[in-house]
Amino acid sequence: MVPTGKKGGSPSRPRPRLPVTVRPVRASDLDEVVRQRLAVLRDMRYASAPALRRYVPRFRRWFRRELGAGRLWGVLAESAEGRAVGGGLVWLQPRPPSPRFPQQVGPYLFSVFTDPDRRGRGVATRVVRALVKTARERGYPRIELHATESGRGVYERLGFAATTQMRLTLRPARRSRRSSGAGASGGRSRGLS
Repeated sequence: MVPTGKKGGSPSRPRPRLPVTVRPVRASDLDEVVRQRLAVLRDMRYASAPALRRYVPRFRRWFRRELGAGRLWGVLAESAEGRAVGGGLVWLQPRPPSPRFPQQVGPYLFSVFTDPDRRGRGVATRVVRALVKTARERGYPRIELHATESGRGVYERLGFAATTQMRLTLRPARRSRRSSGAGASGGRSRGLS
């Protein structure tokens, strides 16, 4: 595969690795973690700007609580100038024990981010490696995540494999103003495709 400057772009030379230092996230990093989390959600087009503004105070409270309780850890990648250019988080999700995995929590990797002008230079790879290393050192037998299309290559190169996980959205679909009754779906359930 020929490296490209962007998805679907013309071939370009690979960009050199960016020298970064990866260090653990601290409570005092909350503003930077929020900046990166919002950037991830915007990149994914996950929610409207008003919804993201309402989300920030809830995320800030959750971050403080979970980090303080030891159920959350993360790393920041800092440039030679000391500026955060990437990062990621791991949250210990509650889960029932199983015969193969008796722990009642499992590490969930999320919010992996690299500043757009630093992408393609190994930052995300170093962030994910650091987070996986911590999970391994803490004795967890596996780590899970939901990959975006743009991040899938990083995870696959590090040994992550697709699973059979599925999702059903339970909130009702929004009705259009012109819709009455069953709508365009003819009364069939949406979201099961």
